[in-house]
Amino acid sequence: MTILDEIVEYKKTLLEEGYYEQKLKTLTPVNIQHKTTFLDRVKNDQQLNIIAELKAKSPTVSDIPKRDMETQIKLYEQHGASAISILTDEQYFDGSYERLQRLTTKTTLPVLCKDFIIDKIQIDLAYHTGASIVLLIVNILSKEKLSELYDYAVSKGLEVLVEVHDQEELEIAHAIDAALIGVNNRDLKRFVTDVKHTNEILKTIKPNVTYISESGIRTLEDVESIIASGIDGALIGESLMKHPQLDGFLPSLRLNKQGEHHVH
Repeated sequence: MTILDEIVEYKKTLLEEGYYEQKLKTLTPVNIQHKTTFLDRVKNDQQLNIIAELKAKSPTVSDIPKRDMETQIKLYEQHGASAISILTDEQYFDGSYERLQRLTTKTTLPVLCKDFIIDKIQIDLAYHTGASIVLLIVNILSKEKLSELYDYAVSKGLEVLVEVHDQEELEIAHAIDAALIGVNNRDLKRFVTDVKHTNEILKTIKPNVTYISESGIRTLEDVESIIASGIDGALIGESLMKHPQLDGFLPSLRLNKQGEHHVH
């Protein structure tokens, strides 16, 4: 059983226990209608768009420094992030919907609710707590379920980041006409990352689809090695949480989409 299987089992338990209903009842809804969508930001930007992640912990990383999340989100916005990713899984990632609800109001950027969604009520809760974008992972959903949850999220005015791990999953994402596709560079069986994975998977890309590379991106060299794949952005957490000088580091990652350095 992989970590991913384990997490999905945990989500099923939460569903059975009424965890999400409880949160919907107790948390005040947040209105973020005024925010620009992520896809609109991408469209008008010649440079790589960074989805900057607020990360407290992860099953694979033990040494993420403690940061004040409110300060961190402001630094992300100040130094050129296009969206913020907030983990809402409590057990494995030390995240929470309370954090999402609190921090989404501290930024004008759209916020991705980063979780393992297997049911509509999780989408309801993400919407309720002020997410602009939800994550759907092809690997943990049947085609039917993926399609159903995708349409449901879109009907609520949410953007959907559809995450794929291989070419077969990419085809499924293309088949449901996903507008925003994330390539996860993590091997789900062994949980190791290889950034070049993005190049291998994105051999067939479609016009009018926005592609994001996720996981394992730590340096400018990492970004340079995948920029030619046709990606429009990258989701980066750990290295941004660890970096002492975001004012230099974050902007340096925003290469021109063809792969040339942009001029400051």
